[in-house]
Amino acid sequence: MVITMKVIVGIPSYNNAETIEYVVKQAAEGLKKYFNGGLIINSDGGSNDGTRDIVMKTPVPDGVEVRSTVYKWPIPGKGSAMKEVLEIARDEGADAVVFVDSDLRSITPEWVYKFAKPIEEGYHFVAPLYLRHKYDGTITNNIAYPMTASLYGYNVRQPIGGDFGISADLIDTYLCNEEVWKTDVARFGVDIFLTTTAIAEGFKVIQTALGVKIHDPKDPAASLGAMFNQVVGTLFMLMQKYEEKWKNTKTLKEVPVFGEMEIREPEHVRVTLELLEKKSEELFAQNKKLLEKALSKETLEKVKTALKSFDLDDVLWSHILFDGAIAYKNGILKNAEPLIPLYFAKTADFVKKTKDMTTAEAEKLVLKRAEIFLEEKDYLLERW
Repeated sequence: MVITMKVIVGIPSYNNAETIEYVVKQAAEGLKKYFNGGLIINSDGGSNDGTRDIVMKTPVPDGVEVRSTVYKWPIPGKGSAMKEVLEIARDEGADAVVFVDSDLRSITPEWVYKFAKPIEEGYHFVAPLYLRHKYDGTITNNIAYPMTASLYGYNVRQPIGGDFGISADLIDTYLCNEEVWKTDVARFGVDIFLTTTAIAEGFKVIQTALGVKIHDPKDPAASLGAMFNQVVGTLFMLMQKYEEKWKNTKTLKEVPVFGEMEIREPEHVRVTLELLEKKSEELFAQNKKLLEKALSKETLEKVKTALKSFDLDDVLWSHILFDGAIAYKNGILKNAEPLIPLYFAKTADFVKKTKDMTTAEAEKLVLKRAEIFLEEKDYLLERW
């Protein structure tokens, strides 16, 4: 069954020569099979490994056009790449934009359908719902998911999943304020910006079931510092913009899911517990003076105790992030970086508590975390 809508698939990239051909092939097959063709735009950050050549040499079916561009926005990052795709989609009169990451190894042609079909049915924003290994997506599980769910009341499980479906109506909302793209939204802050904006501005949101996500995961202790800063900084910035939206939200609303989830155990993701603990202690010592100003006295004392054993429960964790958001609003924190040692400590706590659990068992703890954050929301409201 071919659907008559104009779909553009955007693939942001930077030095993804090893994985991008597969992504382009799968996206092209999806466009041909379900939409009788369409446009793939590779928006690249100036790769020097031949990424763009590979994109342009990838064979695609008739009716599928492929373009590769180096984005023109001056701030280097994933958000700038996505902004370029959104601008082209607006100019081309697309009905839907589907974004997929350039390092995906689990993408199938059906992903294009699963992101675009709900838009034909009247939804504006399609968030991904996948099975991920319990140690994949630690910023999502520990921060982006419980914060977004408890603040805005929408139980979107993957608010920074990287792969999204976006309607034409929503494109203008994202592009209307040029200034926001001069922040970390131009980098890794883009995913939380897309999700939060769609929810807070009242657009119709749905999740789409994609099965297992297999990509190039990162060991949180080794490589997620910059990403943390950009995601959490953007989340805090949006809390100020949308405070009138989240202040009165007291319940957690289930978000519909398109399609059925295929259940299986995801690929193992390696986490170095010793490195998490070591970096947490070192960075806490470096940031201690600032954290003493940013955290409430009570929270700080509990943090010091927690760091002795890396037993950091979700109530304390919610207070840390709420205090962090308030300190950011009040200018005590210029960015989220001083909170990184506590994120490492929380990740270590989760690794220890779930080491003998399956991914499905660990998932229950993550879902419970969002409920605990919601229960603790008065702590935030009293101090905001």
